[in-house]
Amino acid sequence: METFDVDDTEQDGLLGGRPPRHRRPNNNPTNLAALSRPLRFILAILAFPFHLLRTFFRMLRIPLPQLPGSLSSLTIYYRNPIGPRGDTKLDARGVAERWVRGLEEETGAMRLSRRVVGNEGTSTGVGASSSTISSRKQAAEDGERILSDFFLGSYEEFARTCAKEDDPKLGCVILVSEEHDNVAEFKRSTLVDPTFVQLMHDNDFLVWGGDIRDRDAWSAAQKLQATTYPFVAFIGLQPRRGSSRSATTSPVLTVLSRHQGPCIPSVSAPTSTPTLVRHLNDQLLQRVTPYLVRVRTEAAEKAVLQAQESDRRQRERALRAEQDQAFEESKRRDKARIEKRIQEDKQAQEEARAAAETSARDAADAQRAEQERVQWDVRRMAWRRWGRKGLVPREPRPGNSEPQRGKTVRVGVRMPDGKRGVRFFGEGDSLTAVYAFVDTLLIPEGGDFSSDLDPVSPPDGAAPGEEGLVSTMHRTGKVGESWWGFKLVLSYPRREIEWEAGKRLGEIDGLKAGGQVVVEMVDAMPAGAKGKGKEVAAANADEYDGYDTESD
Repeated sequence: METFDVDDTEQDGLLGGRPPRHRRPNNNPTNLAALSRPLRFILAILAFPFHLLRTFFRMLRIPLPQLPGSLSSLTIYYRNPIGPRGDTKLDARGVAERWVRGLEEETGAMRLSRRVVGNEGTSTGVGASSSTISSRKQAAEDGERILSDFFLGSYEEFARTCAKEDDPKLGCVILVSEEHDNVAEFKRSTLVDPTFVQLMHDNDFLVWGGDIRDRDAWSAAQKLQATTYPFVAFIGLQPRRGSSRSATTSPVLTVLSRHQGPCIPSVSAPTSTPTLVRHLNDQLLQRVTPYLVRVRTEAAEKAVLQAQESDRRQRERALRAEQDQAFEESKRRDKARIEKRIQEDKQAQEEARAAAETSARDAADAQRAEQERVQWDVRRMAWRRWGRKGLVPREPRPGNSEPQRGKTVRVGVRMPDGKRGVRFFGEGDSLTAVYAFVDTLLIPEGGDFSSDLDPVSPPDGAAPGEEGLVSTMHRTGKVGESWWGFKLVLSYPRREIEWEAGKRLGEIDGLKAGGQVVVEMVDAMPAGAKGKGKEVAAANADEYDGYDTESD
């Protein structure tokens, strides 16, 4: 028969080390320890071979054979004969994080926060919650296993966080012992169950867990009176026993329920997902949520009152400061009249000197900026002329399909000055080739800019091909639009084609079968490319250029 240990009486010992009141004192601890120590040592030696066999079967993931009752009882004395292990090299946070990472490796699951960060880079602020929900739904659709976000810290820190009166939270404590057969199945079924994880997240539970072989988890097991593993306990703030439920009563952290034992069969086992979810939805949340909402509301109202009191005191201080300032101002007024003329002359001299320095500095900055702009234009023109040979591939024949470049697509280009261009590419050509072709349209015609005089090697000693271009972009700090000085936009519907290294035309919607792009300048137009200006570009923005798009 399924039973729940709903305990509102144990309101002491969760935040401290006080032992439970119902434990019987040991009348003769010295004699009992002296008698049990040799017996435990002998039983540990007898159980050692069976423990090695058990570990070997677990490593190979072979079902453990059932030992005779006498031998099973012997292994109990070997499981932890000297109490919890202590790791002096790791603090409480390090021990908790080590256990959680081991849980991820054993179950093949990932914590919800780690999955969001991995997919989106970061998730902070108000958008973190919606990102987490969408990430969880996507993970469920992909069949990916997800764990709750475990609290990384000591049990005392976890309990204090749950007990904050300004923002109390429900806590879920999970304790396991690797020596129990039911723990492995509990980890692989209950802890990664999407229903349980979603319920913990939706109700803002703080989840903390550990292995009782660790000192902190062992201490938590003693405080929560855990006797069988896996062990799950829910804790939260509740009114003190026997006290009125008034606003003046200070709440205390309370054990709301305990669940310990196997997780199979999945329907009725104490630590199975259906049992825990049913208990939370039907009993615990309905019983404790109203009180927590009331505590949060009272804390919010108290914070508002404190803010109002702080504002009132701030206004009083500001009023006194204004009065003192007016009094001091009246004392300084006569002296200021005498010194006014001297200060005005001195200020006028300082302003004139500052103006002269500012003018000289602005002129120097403008000259330096103009020199940098000229140098950049010269450098970009060198890259344009080299790109005409080194980045723009050979134009394929229309209607043909080359093995390395794929089928031929036609790309039409409308420049801001009304100039138009068209060129054939292979669908396997890179987007850089299209950008480089548009870049060559900005080269003035004739004279020293003839294609016969284009350099044969990349400027700045860069490597040939797209790799050298990308390396130079990163070295100069100008990547994408800041390097090209323009962006490509599909005319209808309007959609920007952002430059990306290594991207192929066949991967771009709107260009994989050919199309027309509009060039929009994002920087000053280089020499020789300035024509009719923005008015012509705006007038021709919706004009058809007469080029048909290939669809085969």
